Amino acid sequence: MLGRGMYIYRLKAVLAAEGGVNKLIERAKTAKLSSIWIKVADGSSPFENVTGAMAAPMSQVVAAAQAAGIQVWGWQVPHCPNDQRATIDAQTFCDLAKTFSLDGLIMDAEGGPEYFQGGIGEAKTYATAMRAGADALGKPLAISSNDIPANLPDWAPPFLEIAKVVDFNFPQTYYGGGPSVVNRVDRAVTANAPVTASFVPVGAGYLGSDGGCASASACAEKAREFIRLCNERNYQGYSFWHWGGAPAALWEVLNTVPV
Repeated sequence: MLGRGMYIYRLKAVLAAEGGVNKLIERAKTAKLSSIWIKVADGSSPFENVTGAMAAPMSQVVAAAQAAGIQVWGWQVPHCPNDQRATIDAQTFCDLAKTFSLDGLIMDAEGGPEYFQGGIGEAKTYATAMRAGADALGKPLAISSNDIPANLPDWAPPFLEIAKVVDFNFPQTYYGGGPSVVNRVDRAVTANAPVTASFVPVGAGYLGSDGGCASASACAEKAREFIRLCNERNYQGYSFWHWGGAPAALWEVLNTVPV
């Protein structure tokens, strides 16, 4: 079981808001998080969370989380504009996973020119290299993508090629602007039916457009429904996007609702 997870986009801001590494881990424990998912790479470049002055705090977060029984997974946005870059993107991610002793690797492979830029050939190259790298590290591999890939032009074939190699599928079911949580999750279930990996949905833990919730109270109410649904369906886990945008009302749900 993966349990309850939470994405972190910009670690420096989260650490500043929480008051340091120990406070971050305290909040994670209180919220009953089983894992924290931190961005470590964007294409072939290490992300700001693991470079320069942030390398040491990142290592401290990993060590403190693991000591508390909380896994730290890393995630990368791959771009893969050509075959060579697809290989480099994968190598960059796997090297960082080894350097920071990460517990799992998440390919945040999404459709659109600002995300995955290659076709099915680049997808196969990247997926093959990532699977080999994860196996060499002895770590699980996941994809976290648009929950309905076919809605994006030309994205479904590359998505399915990458999804062939994963242990877990983390579709981004950002239900905030939809009619209901179950409606959005059900649409994701249908759209991801060809993927054989375990279905572990990501919920909307933020406010705003593009799938976010309209208010803090709506975020909390929908999170309760999302957790209930995931438990009812015996999913291996679920997660939320994202720590830095989560309102206090969401944290209160996580603090009080069993995993």
